[in-house]
Amino acid sequence: MNMTTRYRKATLLMSIALAIGFLVSCASSPEKVPTLSDKTASQWNATVEKHIPDVQRAGNLKQLGQKLAALQESLSRDVTELNEKAVALNVNYDATKEEARQLITDFAAKRNAALEQYRDVIFAMRREVSADEWKALTK
Repeated sequence: MNMTTRYRKATLLMSIALAIGFLVSCASSPEKVPTLSDKTASQWNATVEKHIPDVQRAGNLKQLGQKLAALQESLSRDVTELNEKAVALNVNYDATKEEARQLITDFAAKRNAALEQYRDVIFAMRREVSADEWKALTK
């Protein structure tokens, strides 16, 4: 392999790593990471209690809502972790294209599993309520 081809591959790899790092850092700064605070849980619980008179369904929705918030936190942490790993990979001069691919592959697999759980929680919540109740809860 000649020197020009190696240079182009190295430049491409570093460009990809920088682009990933830039996109991820813009999408997830530490100041924007949502947390499941007592206030958030209290607000969700109050909204559920206001619109769902059945105690059992209300209890199920409260638990599902807290699970959903925990998944949101997890997804935010995953993005932050990807950003940190992408920056570390970019700093490593000897990093390979395969390492960059593996980083993205691992992130996508982890994130897809979390998004599937997220979807499942949303639909579990919707099964607990009527269409009108859902509209009231999601305002």
